[in-house]
Amino acid sequence: MITPRIRLVLGAALVAVTGAVAAGCGGSSVVATTTEATTTVPATTTTVPATTTVPEETTTTVPETTTTAEAPAGDVTIPLPGVSEMGAGWTEAFLLPYGTADDQVGTAPGGDNGSLDLGPDYGAQAPDGTWWILDAAKLRLAHFSEGGEFLAAVPLQPDQLVDGRYFQFQLPHVLDDGTLVASRLGSESSTLLVLDGEQAHLVTVPTMFVSEADDGVMLDGFDDLGDLVEVDAHSGEATVVDWFHTRAGTRYRVEARGDVITVELPDTAAAPVTLHLVWADDPSVTAYAGVEVDSGADGSLFLFLYGSTDGNGGGQLAGFLTISPQGAVSEIEPTQDPFSPSDPGSPSHLGVRPGTSSPWLMFVDTDGVRVFTRS
Repeated sequence: MITPRIRLVLGAALVAVTGAVAAGCGGSSVVATTTEATTTVPATTTTVPATTTVPEETTTTVPETTTTAEAPAGDVTIPLPGVSEMGAGWTEAFLLPYGTADDQVGTAPGGDNGSLDLGPDYGAQAPDGTWWILDAAKLRLAHFSEGGEFLAAVPLQPDQLVDGRYFQFQLPHVLDDGTLVASRLGSESSTLLVLDGEQAHLVTVPTMFVSEADDGVMLDGFDDLGDLVEVDAHSGEATVVDWFHTRAGTRYRVEARGDVITVELPDTAAAPVTLHLVWADDPSVTAYAGVEVDSGADGSLFLFLYGSTDGNGGGQLAGFLTISPQGAVSEIEPTQDPFSPSDPGSPSHLGVRPGTSSPWLMFVDTDGVRVFTRS
């Protein structure tokens, strides 16, 4: 039986050659579980539901290595823990409660035949520390201070909504110049919602484009063929590339396939890093996970993993880790459950404040949008 907590990976899960990106089309009334928001999975990708059973033939033998704070590049075993409290390095920055007031974010029916109240479709931090939230239920872009105080809102116009009423933008990013960008998938093209002034406008990308990260200037993602693509948010121009770029300008590529994640940093690391996932409670049990990726201004990569064991014996697993520019792998840090009944289904938990190497994690919980920061 499929439970509501894992619905985001079932509507439109996409695991590209650059990582796992679940691309559900959240909105005020359209969510990842509805037939209206289904996305075709590229033939070159592998879908790995976060809590579904994975066939035994995909199991990979795990080398007898362990994760350390200064693990060298090469094969590293990652003991993926069950969800719990946030690790010691994380601080809760604020909680945006739900409600009808301007300084609250909205919820709307959706999922399980409309029985769930879904929250906003996540948000992103700007260079000045403020936050932009895709407040889908209220059809607006809501602006909050670094500490979570309401500043202003930009309402979307009817011609920016699907059928004049549905907010279907997701995967928000704020670039180094302060431009907020979110995207809406299409079968042959995609639409960007761009806020680079006081009013938002639409930009067309002439291919299906799933945004995964950004380098501060360009959006990084992949198309329906699984090709790596960079997109200029201001013009919509899309270019097939061989590598993504960190915010420091160095090249990288992350490939997630079941229980193995391969990280390449050709400009700084001598060899690729191969992460083998196991269950922290029993390292003899293989774990499977999707991954969200972002980078810091120093060239570090941040990975947020969430998944399960084969057969769901370990329940929901999740953790955060850092890979240095030289390929050193940090110890994995536990996190709270990334899914709640109010989660709209987008893989947008992880981000980095532009111009820094300070990551954050965002969770759409049942009592509001909760943000944790880490220095």
